[in-house]
Amino acid sequence: MTVALPGALAGQRPFTLPGDSLVPGTYTIRICRASCDSPTDSTVLVVGTVVLLPKPVSRRLISSPIHADYYHPYLNACFDLKKVRLSAYTHAGLFPSGMVGWDRDPRDSLVQFSLYWSPDARYWVKVRATGTELRGHGQSQGFGSGPAVDSVYGRRVGPPDQAKCIAAAKE
Repeated sequence: MTVALPGALAGQRPFTLPGDSLVPGTYTIRICRASCDSPTDSTVLVVGTVVLLPKPVSRRLISSPIHADYYHPYLNACFDLKKVRLSAYTHAGLFPSGMVGWDRDPRDSLVQFSLYWSPDARYWVKVRATGTELRGHGQSQGFGSGPAVDSVYGRRVGPPDQAKCIAAAKE
């Protein structure tokens, strides 16, 4: 199939998506005590799925009450996690699923989102998105947290799946 372009479009630069077009997607994720070099690494603490959406999920699509982070005024991400190894030094995996908001930290442009929240504690993730991977760190903050910083690795396995987030909100 051939598509003819009007002469007015000839010579124009191709359209490129904004920088955040690298972020939205469905990712398998590993949270490790040390570097997440191997999926079978003995330092793996938590495994699961994180979905980063290009826009917030409409509240009318989500039944109440929902299991969602109160930090962001919008919900554009979700997670489904499983603890592989217990650790007293991390809040990662304390919630098996939930809805959260992701954004970019204005200081360093890293993608950030939480995987645990309470009135006095939080597990905060900050990663660099490449379009195929998420690489960075996670850290527990607040009551009961230690100084340890976890390694976070995500591999993109597909487009953003809003249905997974709607299901995560109900759990």
